[in-house]
Amino acid sequence: MSENSGLAASGEAPRVLVERIGAIRVVRLNRPDKLNAADLALQQQFLGAVEAVAADPEARVMVLTGNGRAFCAGGDRSLAEAAGEGRLPHKEELGRIQLGTIRGMLGLDIPTIAAVNGPAVGYGASLAALCDLVVMGEGAFLSDPHVRYGIAASPPTMMIWPRLTSQAVSRDLLMSGRKVGAEEALRIGLVNRVCPDGLELETALEAARTYVDLPPAGVAATKRALNRPLLEEAAALRFE
Repeated sequence: MSENSGLAASGEAPRVLVERIGAIRVVRLNRPDKLNAADLALQQQFLGAVEAVAADPEARVMVLTGNGRAFCAGGDRSLAEAAGEGRLPHKEELGRIQLGTIRGMLGLDIPTIAAVNGPAVGYGASLAALCDLVVMGEGAFLSDPHVRYGIAASPPTMMIWPRLTSQAVSRDLLMSGRKVGAEEALRIGLVNRVCPDGLELETALEAARTYVDLPPAGVAATKRALNRPLLEEAAALRFE
């Protein structure tokens, strides 16, 4: 069953969809004609989806993917360019959404799995970083290119990538904004599994089913302990 998470403008398809597969909730970014580029509405609706999953007592795992050829091509180019020029629209609302998304994803008691199909850029790389496991197609790549617009890399990648790889590797990636292909991402620890293109969701669902079969209390307690330092760091974040 699919349901709309958040409100789209009149006549527009919802930017985010939530599908129930037993105890698994599949959250799909749904702007395929724009490679799921994250405008304000998509970011609002994604936060709404996370909050809905958090409030769902039957949800045991969340799987995140993108409809179409991309996981997420990043924020709308207009937003990135405006931010680089110091004239970002909806700044307060975007700040609220960003902080809510970080804290909401890290605070979910259930496992989160990213099924990265195609590019995961900027906002997309951030969402993948916030997930507990990342499955990536062979032709996919990660990139946080914010520095190329004259702005700092995203807080989730700056917080999490150094913990997954190293300070040296993360500085290279975040201060250059370069692309990280699937095989490199697996080798340096940014993703857990690489699969053939087109099998990302199937592979992620297979992993999700292993969590459904486990007692949820132990999984939740372990995740809370692992994420406690990140949540403490996130509590001090301010949007700039």
